Amino acid sequence: MRRILCIIASFLLCAAAARPVTVRHLTPSEVTAIKQAVEDEIYDYGYYKDYYQMGDNLGTPKHWIARVRIYVKPTYNSLDNYGEVIYKLMPYGEVYRLFYIEGRNRIKLDGDPQNGFPPTQPSRQTVFMDSDEISRYEQSWIKSCIVIDTAPSLETIRSAAQRQKTRTGFSDWEYERPKK
Repeated sequence: MRRILCIIASFLLCAAAARPVTVRHLTPSEVTAIKQAVEDEIYDYGYYKDYYQMGDNLGTPKHWIARVRIYVKPTYNSLDNYGEVIYKLMPYGEVYRLFYIEGRNRIKLDGDPQNGFPPTQPSRQTVFMDSDEISRYEQSWIKSCIVIDTAPSLETIRSAAQRQKTRTGFSDWEYERPKK
């Protein structure tokens, strides 16, 4: 009986080890789509106001347009279907998030901003992570920027909300907006 259990255990270990991890590099258009998903969520949830005086200002002192760093892991796990990104999501601070590519450059961000990214979730605030690990990620991942207008036009918000709803099935802006 012991011998049979050892054989079964060996078989299971070999099967688990044989499971290939498929890693591929993100394309530039996928990185652009990730940045768009992040920006859309910020506009949709109304977080854009919290970017005043953050990052580099591409606007004027009265009309702040923030350019803020975003770090994207250059490889994507296509077997488990996720990638990783780090950026400042105000009012939560810096967040580590998983994302999923669904179809052609359609990005879905993991986690619900309304839950506040607790340490128990895969997508969480980086304050709950090892700072040396975060530093290594930020040094080795793709460095890019998102651009957030702190006083966006209604059309910018409406377009972001529509893309967000298409992406996730929900728009906070549409939900919170009074029906006319």
